[in-house]
Amino acid sequence: MDQKHHITIAGIKVIEYKSKRTGLPEQMKFAQCVVTSSDEVKGEQVLVGELILPKHLHDAPKGEYLAEFELSVGQDLRIGARLVHLHPVNMSARPSPTASKPAAAPRS
Repeated sequence: MDQKHHITIAGIKVIEYKSKRTGLPEQMKFAQCVVTSSDEVKGEQVLVGELILPKHLHDAPKGEYLAEFELSVGQDLRIGARLVHLHPVNMSARPSPTASKPAAAPRS
């Protein structure tokens, strides 16, 4: 079952390393996030933390998103949530300039 949560990406932290498998340089990107959640017991809470950005989301700009997660099982057999999609909220997050652009209108 997929879950969606409102997050704000305040910044991106990049960690560069050399792949043990290929020996080539690689990057991991972490979104520095603010999450606001509420429940009947604790009320509203503001949480700050990091999300690992999957490669297809490495170019996500700062902004507000509805983040979509799915459950996954890690190598240590622990069940956790994995970020799968970011949906911009209130247009404060815009796609990168390399995203697909609408085709130009044909000239008459």
